This record gives sequence, structure tokens and C-alpha cells, in this order.
Amino acid sequence: MDARNLIYQTLAEQLNINEHDIEQRKISLSFVEQDEVNLQQCLKWLEPLIPQVVQEFYQHQVSIPEIALIIGDKDTLKRLHYSMSQYITELFSGSYDMDYVAKRLQIGRIHQRIGVTPKLYLSGINRLQHLLEDIIRDYSEDELQTNQILSSLKKLMYFDNQLVFDTYISTLQSEVIVANKQLESYANNLEQIVSDRTQRLEELALKDALTSLYNRHSFQEIVDKNISYAERTSGWGSLLYLDINRFKEVNDTFGHQAGDQVLIELADSMRETLRKSDSAARHGGDEFCIWLPNTALKKTQILVERLCRHFDQHKSHDVSLSIGVTSVYPEHYLPFEKLLIEADELMYQAKKIAHQTHQNEVMYHQDLSTVTMLQSAG
Repeated sequence: MDARNLIYQTLAEQLNINEHDIEQRKISLSFVEQDEVNLQQCLKWLEPLIPQVVQEFYQHQVSIPEIALIIGDKDTLKRLHYSMSQYITELFSGSYDMDYVAKRLQIGRIHQRIGVTPKLYLSGINRLQHLLEDIIRDYSEDELQTNQILSSLKKLMYFDNQLVFDTYISTLQSEVIVANKQLESYANNLEQIVSDRTQRLEELALKDALTSLYNRHSFQEIVDKNISYAERTSGWGSLLYLDINRFKEVNDTFGHQAGDQVLIELADSMRETLRKSDSAARHGGDEFCIWLPNTALKKTQILVERLCRHFDQHKSHDVSLSIGVTSVYPEHYLPFEKLLIEADELMYQAKKIAHQTHQNEVMYHQDLSTVTMLQSAG
């Protein structure tokens, strides 16, 4: 049960103790109406002796270092004297209903909260019971009556102890539940932290630190798998090799932070314009690669134009792109290394033109013009 809801319930309700449960407890202890009468008849002559019993009880209790430490001060001891007087009076009240039970449950809760262990509690109750038994033996009228009262008192003390220890156990169970929930929460948080850190480490292993694009090694693994899939399915795929024109001038004139900003801007443009299925990587320095799976020439041209347009709109310095584009398609399935060489050579051809135009330039593999009829696959 949620601890926040417990404050709206009595201890008896929390422990599912009701009138029927009380009767069943009495039956199990053979505590009958005559026992109530036996105890109630003692109160008249016992009541004046209660202060004496309480005094003797606490003289013994404070001689135990553990208990003396728990009591702590004179005012607390005085309050305990009063509470014990009430407790003894209720033992011989003859009324053992829900109100009586509620007070016994409260005794258990208080003792547990202030750190009285079950061992110390039972030791104290045992001492109290012996004191009461001695008084009863000294003041009862005959042996038969004495034995009846002692029997009734013994049953009632068992009844009380049941209630007190139900509270002890319930509180300990609640503490265990809370501790387990805290442990579970801690474990979940720790698991999440480990997961996040593992993911971060994996990303660091796969991604470029500056741009958060794939690094060269992880990009090659992706393209290798895609080329194999394309070959099995007679599919298409395009590889783009990009270089930033006048990047060195930006670095030399405005500093490396400005150069880094340009790299980040290009990476952001890739994230904004490419599809979820596409993969982009920083190949090194100011060179980048893009893999477009299931993409023939016409669709590749559209994506390249979209990327260049977005980069032009968001770049912070006067730079442009040189792009080489090659593809895999039926009858032209090359391994990644050869495909990369093709795209790199095409990029340098585009770069020669860009030096003259100062614009984005794209060079496509010449063989692509011969496979136009296959572009519908993209």
C-alpha cells in the first residue's frame, strides 16, 4: 500500500483487525466473559497499589543501560509512569473491545518507533506480569480465586502481545517494502545510468565527436552491409563524397572555432535534409560521405540539390561544396574501397570547376548516364 494512503487509516484498519478478528483471537486463547469478570473484580483493591507497581517496574527498567538510554530524561520517565498506570488500569477494566485494541496497537507502534527491540519489550512485559502476579497472590482472598485471576491475566497478556507484535511485524514489513522499492528505484536508476553511459560510449565509438555524424570506420561497416544487400536484391545505392571549398581560408582567417562551426553547419544540413534511412559521416578534416540506400540517379540528384540549398541558407562563411557521386546498381556492384575511390576522384573533378565558379559543384559517374532506364527502381 502507498504510504501516503496509510495516514487516512487507523492502525486496526491497516492490519485488517475488526470486531470479528478480535473475537477470534479471544477464542484462540480461551479468553471468555468470565475472564473479563475475574480481572475487573480486581480493580477495586488493585487500583491503589498501581503506583507501587509502576515504581518498582521502572526502578528495574532504568537499571538496564539500553532502556535507560532510550528513556533519556526525567520528563520522559514521568510520562512513562503515567502511561504505565493507565496501561495497568486498562488491563483490569473488563472491557477489551476495539478501543482497547487500538491502544495496544499504538503501544506497539510507539515502542517500535523509539527503538525498543522485541527482546527489550518482552523483558519489560515479563517483569510487569511478575509484579502483578505477586500483588494478586498477596491480596486475593483464596487460592482458587488467585489461580483464576492469574489465568485470566496470562491470557490477556498473550492477547496484548499478539497485538503489539502484529504492529511490530507490520511496521517492519512496511520498512522492508519501502527499502525494496528504494532499492528497486536505485537499481533502475543505476541501470538507466549504465545504459546511458554505454550508449554514450557506443556513440563515441561510432560517431565523430564534433559533428555527431558517423566516423569513417562505422560508416564503412554500414555501407558494406548495404552494398551486399543491394547486390542480393538487384538494388541501387549512391555514395556521395563531399569537400568544403575555401575551408582552409576560413580556418586561417577566422580561426579553428569558425572552421568547426562550418563543419557543424554542414552536418546539421545533412540531418535536416537526408532521410532516416540515409547515413552520413565525417570522413576526415573537411571531407564527408553520404550513403543513400535504394536510391537511383534521379532521386540522388533531388537530395543533393536539397542539401546544397539548405547549406547555402545556413552557412556562416563564404564556402561551397564539391561533391562526387557514384552508385551501385545491377552490373556495377563494387566494394566500398573502390566505390570510395570513384567518388573521391569525382569530387576532385567537381572541385576544379568550383575553383572557377565559387559555387556548389557536383560530378556524377559517367556510367550513370547509360543506366537511365534502371532509375525507376529508385
